Amino acid sequence: MKEIMSSNVMVQKRFTMKKMLEIYQAAKKLDGTTYLYSRQKAVEATSLSKLVSFLLTVEPNTTLKIIMEGTDVEPKLNQLTKLLTNEASVLRVKRKRLIESSESFQI
Repeated sequence: MKEIMSSNVMVQKRFTMKKMLEIYQAAKKLDGTTYLYSRQKAVEATSLSKLVSFLLTVEPNTTLKIIMEGTDVEPKLNQLTKLLTNEASVLRVKRKRLIESSESFQI
């Protein structure tokens, strides 16, 4: 069954290109979808060009929301949150929300 989880992190400093590539690679490994959301802008993390341009606009002291949808996303969300620990501090992790596979949502 698919589930959706999110995590809010506070960005402490700008992202390096190396860190952006690590986020991209972690998102590509997920059997599902990963979105990053900040200041009314959302981007799917599996599109490298969109991800880089999005992360370049994220200022320090900004809240960044990581949203993951798929199967067994909790360990992958934790892994991605750990990738961000040098650049950001974790504010909150929301618990699982199970959805039926026939249902969908739009951001």
